[in-house]
Amino acid sequence: MYKKAIITITLAISLAGCATTSDPRQGGLFGGLYGLSTGAYENRIHQRQEELARQQEVNRDLQDKSKVLGSEAQSRDLELVAEQQRVTKIKSDLAQLESEIDGLNAKSDQHNREVAALKLRIKNLRQRLESQQSALTKLDREGGCDAAPERYRILKQERDRLSEEYKNLLEYYQALSDAAS
Repeated sequence: MYKKAIITITLAISLAGCATTSDPRQGGLFGGLYGLSTGAYENRIHQRQEELARQQEVNRDLQDKSKVLGSEAQSRDLELVAEQQRVTKIKSDLAQLESEIDGLNAKSDQHNREVAALKLRIKNLRQRLESQQSALTKLDREGGCDAAPERYRILKQERDRLSEEYKNLLEYYQALSDAAS
């Protein structure tokens, strides 16, 4: 009889020493049985699936934002390239105008002074265009429009002003040309 009592007490102490938990990585056989019988495993699976769904939604949102930012950056880069092409075109037109002015034959001293003043204005305009081209190149190296949107806006305004000045010089040249004829 004592023998049975000792075995029962030993078995009860052994079983009591096995803690039960809902974590399948812990608890052993009795913990596993406890998790299955109470539904704790299903709850853990459900919680993990919900967390996975949340993380996937966050990932989709981040991917969408990345695409939007990428397209905005590409758009700004295209604007910068177009701006550089406009400046290059103005420089080319200015060089052609300068070449035509060099070909003028001045008939009077007044005409010579006007041609000299026009050449000086063209030289100054060329220097400002080269300065703007350098600023655009530097802006491009520093990350484009995103790096300094205000600087880009200022450069664009300066380009517009220089373009207008070029048009005025061209009209002035044509008037001088007509007067020389």
